[in-house]
Amino acid sequence: MCSAVMDLGAQQDPTWPEVRRMKEDTAKVIQLSDLCFGYRRKDPDSALFFGGQALDLARKLRYPKGEAQALNDLAIIHLDRSAFAEADSALRAALRIRTRIGDEEGVGAVHNKLGNLYQSQLRLEEALEENRRALAIFERLDQRAKSAIILSNIAILEFNLGQNEQALKDHRTAAAVRGSLGDSVGLAISQGNMANVMLAMGDTAEALTMLQRAGGVFRARNMELEYAVQAHNEAGVRLERGEVQRAAALYAEALAIREAAGDRKATASSLIGLADASARSGRMGEARRLALRGLGIATAVGATSEQMNAYRTLARIHARSGHADSTLTYHERFAALRDSVFSSENGRRISDLQARLGIERKEQELQQQRADINEKNLAIAELDQRAERRRYLLILAASGIGAVGLLALYLLQRQRRRSEALRHASVIAERELGLKALVHRTDAERKRIASELHDGVGQLLTGLKYRLQAAASEDARLQTALTLADEAGKEVRGIAHSMMPRALEETGLVPALTDMFSRALNVPGLEHQFEHHGMDRRFDPGIETGIYRIAQEVVSNILKHAHAQRVDVQLLVNQGAIVLIMEDDGVGFDPARMGQGLGLRNLKDRARIMNGNIDLSAREGGGTVVMLRVPLSASTAT
Repeated sequence: MCSAVMDLGAQQDPTWPEVRRMKEDTAKVIQLSDLCFGYRRKDPDSALFFGGQALDLARKLRYPKGEAQALNDLAIIHLDRSAFAEADSALRAALRIRTRIGDEEGVGAVHNKLGNLYQSQLRLEEALEENRRALAIFERLDQRAKSAIILSNIAILEFNLGQNEQALKDHRTAAAVRGSLGDSVGLAISQGNMANVMLAMGDTAEALTMLQRAGGVFRARNMELEYAVQAHNEAGVRLERGEVQRAAALYAEALAIREAAGDRKATASSLIGLADASARSGRMGEARRLALRGLGIATAVGATSEQMNAYRTLARIHARSGHADSTLTYHERFAALRDSVFSSENGRRISDLQARLGIERKEQELQQQRADINEKNLAIAELDQRAERRRYLLILAASGIGAVGLLALYLLQRQRRRSEALRHASVIAERELGLKALVHRTDAERKRIASELHDGVGQLLTGLKYRLQAAASEDARLQTALTLADEAGKEVRGIAHSMMPRALEETGLVPALTDMFSRALNVPGLEHQFEHHGMDRRFDPGIETGIYRIAQEVVSNILKHAHAQRVDVQLLVNQGAIVLIMEDDGVGFDPARMGQGLGLRNLKDRARIMNGNIDLSAREGGGTVVMLRVPLSASTAT
């Protein structure tokens, strides 16, 4: 995955002893803010301390511009630590201050930061909206350099939304503006970002040219951190092209720069990339040490994306080393962290929505109360005491009747919703029962047909073969018929075995799968490995049949579509469940088409009737990973 270079600006890095000795005035506020930003990568905790000091002093001095700047810098530190709620709160406060003091340029900068925040949360449409607001402000102020920065960020968002043609167009527009302004550094940033789009469009050669051109500019200007971004991205491209040694050298170069600069988050990213390159070179021990080190740093700085990449890389390393339990453990940690981020973000969005709805509801209630008060005041002015009393009595009675009516309506609607929910639940349960019955009938019919083919048609063909064999010894012309009878017998036995292998019923799941893999995957140019652990007992026939059928379907898909050179299969009992992991190094799949095929629906139906779940994910570097997990109950083992 290539990183985009976002334009966040650069500031000087003063020293803390110098700033501490300064008198408490607005200049010290600015220096504290610069310290906050300067320590952003080296020591996030110190950065938060300096930012807090700047904020407190600005408020004490009643210096709104400094307060807004401190909030802006604190938001960036929170964003680096994936503390999205804190970053959003700080930016909203900064936006209110800059709007109040009429700092239009500062308002545009905050909208840009909000776009960065939403992009980090994958709220891409909202990020695009914030960046377009910023672009409109800077274009109105005729600030071409900043407009080019924002346009570049918009292009990055369009790229993330899959709008590659528009993204490349906007990147080129931004690059043209930067070139006309003589901004060679900005032009290099645009070239690095254009390379990401070209990679997605399949133009690897041009992308490498862009990355090298941008890297050359940064290296010539001693902009080591910016050069490290290009080197890291180029390493990723080289790795996917199979240039493992060149990729490892580039990762190592980026790692050295980032470690020297104290950029821990970026250091973790390069360590994980270097671990992947080492694994592909067969140096598994070194790869594991690098990945674990990267994971430790990513965890320490709260870099969620890097933690997920580390878990995924460790899972691949252990899979290549044949450690099934460890592979599963790291797969599960990756999935748990991914689900945690997704659930946390959904919860936050729901809370935000509820808060917004609550504010709108309160405003509506206040407006209604003001209208009621005005109406009552007019009535009091026009009516005497007695008329007013009668009016309130009527209002009270009407309110009581209305309340009773509303209560009755509420109870009726609740009853309807409950009935509807029960009806839907009943329909779903009935469908599930129907699905289970259909699968069981299908398996039973497969078994019956397989038995008839093997014991009926197969036996007849065997008898025919023997008679032809006896006759062929006297008449050589019958030799062709004998060969056809023999091939027909083999074909019938193969079909019967495919429909319901006897090994599955007689000896169990592992022998049946071993036989199936040997038959199906024994093709030129395709290697396979099957490992199993804890499978030394029999399980419920329905479970064994279901797992066998899923494995059979996955193998069929690999042979039809994957163009793979290697298939690795692991079957084990882990934490009260049977786990099947099937991994290939083929062409992978298109996530946009997930769920459209009948085969995938069949896999999910099979898993569901076993109370299990199946997950398909893209394998980094190409290929697909299928993980099936079927829970075991006390009655499952036999």
